[in-house]
Amino acid sequence: MPDSPTPAFVVVLDRSDALVRSLIKAVEGLDDTVDVNLFTKAAEVDSLFATGPVDVLMVGPSEMTVTGLRRVAKWHAAHPGTVVMVACEADSLPDPQLLMKAGAEQLLKLPAGPAAVRRALLTALGVSEHLKDELTTVVEVPSPRAEEETVEEDLEEDFEVEEEPEPVVEPEPLVDAEPEPALTITVSSATGGCGKTFLATNLAYMLATGTGKRVAIIDLDLQFGEVVATLQLKPQRTIADVELDDEGNVDISALMTPHKGGFDVLAAPPDPVAAEGMGPATIAAVIDAVRMQYDFVLIDTPPSLNEVVLGAFDISDHLLVLATLDIPSVRNMRVFLTTLDRLQIPTDGLHLILNKAEKGVELTADDIQRVLGRGWDLELPYDREVSRSVNLGLPVSEAAPRAEVSRRLVAGVPMLLPEAGIVGFAPAQEMTFLARILSALRPRKEGAGKDAPPRTTPLPEEKTS
Repeated sequence: MPDSPTPAFVVVLDRSDALVRSLIKAVEGLDDTVDVNLFTKAAEVDSLFATGPVDVLMVGPSEMTVTGLRRVAKWHAAHPGTVVMVACEADSLPDPQLLMKAGAEQLLKLPAGPAAVRRALLTALGVSEHLKDELTTVVEVPSPRAEEETVEEDLEEDFEVEEEPEPVVEPEPLVDAEPEPALTITVSSATGGCGKTFLATNLAYMLATGTGKRVAIIDLDLQFGEVVATLQLKPQRTIADVELDDEGNVDISALMTPHKGGFDVLAAPPDPVAAEGMGPATIAAVIDAVRMQYDFVLIDTPPSLNEVVLGAFDISDHLLVLATLDIPSVRNMRVFLTTLDRLQIPTDGLHLILNKAEKGVELTADDIQRVLGRGWDLELPYDREVSRSVNLGLPVSEAAPRAEVSRRLVAGVPMLLPEAGIVGFAPAQEMTFLARILSALRPRKEGAGKDAPPRTTPLPEEKTS
């Protein structure tokens, strides 16, 4: 009995409902020779490519971002035998250059009925079969070894054949591997005033001090960003000064502002109107450029769920969501988490953080846990040292390492970010008032990105007693 043919493997990546309903009905009209699988997370598709070939990859509207299409382009470059289909609404069609780089062979305009989706799939499968034929065509040539054996047999009749020395094989030159993007941590909340900037700046200081690697903060609150004010920086350029080249790439080295704590900041513009002309594609290109030049990237976001913020969530390894002990904050966090689930935003690295916790406010951490249905990954107390450190332009973990909030950060952050390898973080001794003032007045260190000279931890001139 002949073996049944292996079904064609089709992968669909989408988090929206625009494609799924028609896709389900379209698959019902296909026979057993087609195996269609729906995924909502890019990491799952990435794992599939590592295990075996994919005949057709269909990407839906949720991947029609610069980051999503660049991810598809990498898959296409690594697996040229996979046929790429793009399904999206006609009025939200991405830039044609991005589609070309992603290797899109077919475009399915939505909304589309089951019959149209089925026809598009069958057409893509036909292209896949044609590619297989091209990639597996073998031209038969005589075996060099067989010819050598025939000649040797003829010569052995009259001569003794001398063995030639083995040729020296020169080692192939080492090729630099493509750099991995930074571990990306986005800090967010559903309500303003929860301490996002406080947490982002302290994480940056702890990562820089505890790993000795390159750390950057991106202030993505483009209208009312607070990173510059919190750290008392005076940036020469901000994210609004970015310029993209013809291929959509950006050089961010001149945009970064160094902080004396050992990390760099990509500042938000001081004028709320300055960034109005920056679209999501431009901001995504900037974030990608920063991620490729640093080891750790912190993204400080505004309390909203716009396209820019959702794009940051999509590429983040960790999403830290803050709330405080008040009813509006808790209610908005519940709505926030429900919205993430409805939008099918990946939440593998989601961590809930309770900030400014204090007694006597009629609400407890346990009360909020019952409302949200899950516990806190980190609880940080209210501490006046936070306001004092902001007035000095320093992270509280540097300005007041013995404060209770600093101790909680030192104990909890390594557990939140285990892959960061924060093993060498040892807070300095408590700074005197005079030492704090002198530290705030010290000149900032130059250099930004992975190519800058490495920092030692701590710097000799930054030790305090």
